[in-house]
Amino acid sequence: MRNPVLLLLFLSGISLSVAHAEVYRWVDATGRVVYGDNPPKKSGAKAVDLPTLTIADGYAPKVTAPEPAVTSSPAPAEAAPASEVPPEAAEEATAYSEFKITSPTADETVRSNTGSVDVSVALTPSLKSGDGIVWYVDSKQAGSGVTPTVTLNDLTVGTHRVFAVLNDAAGNIIQNTETITFNMLRQTALPKR
Repeated sequence: MRNPVLLLLFLSGISLSVAHAEVYRWVDATGRVVYGDNPPKKSGAKAVDLPTLTIADGYAPKVTAPEPAVTSSPAPAEAAPASEVPPEAAEEATAYSEFKITSPTADETVRSNTGSVDVSVALTPSLKSGDGIVWYVDSKQAGSGVTPTVTLNDLTVGTHRVFAVLNDAAGNIIQNTETITFNMLRQTALPKR
């Protein structure tokens, strides 16, 4: 297009004429009532007075700005000595220092005619009471439990991605592993030539 302004004016003129087009009602040769914007001549078409369209505002939830949170840290004199911290709170504050998939390794090729693969994680410290591991393959949950190893079955030939999520007793996510990509191969019986 040489001049986009002319194109814009042309298209806006067409849209305005369509938006304000008259609607006519007439009876055709077979006796059917027909509505349209271009009636045939000598059809006795009459303009139809259409009611105005009802336009309602869309639902918009009322958004209120959250009040700023007031945070204050206790003065050094108010801090509790380490000996007074309950052991449960100290245990909850301690996160797992290591949580990663150790088997299969990244880009490893797994050969299994049954489509099974053992997935293992390294977890330091060991799993706490109430915590659990949820296993995912190709973004779909594949199992859960409290052991650091799981066997995934019936995987198809091709590339797969696996990761694990560490949950507490309430189901809250504590930690995720990195996603590991591996390849599954199965032996196939090719027909003889």
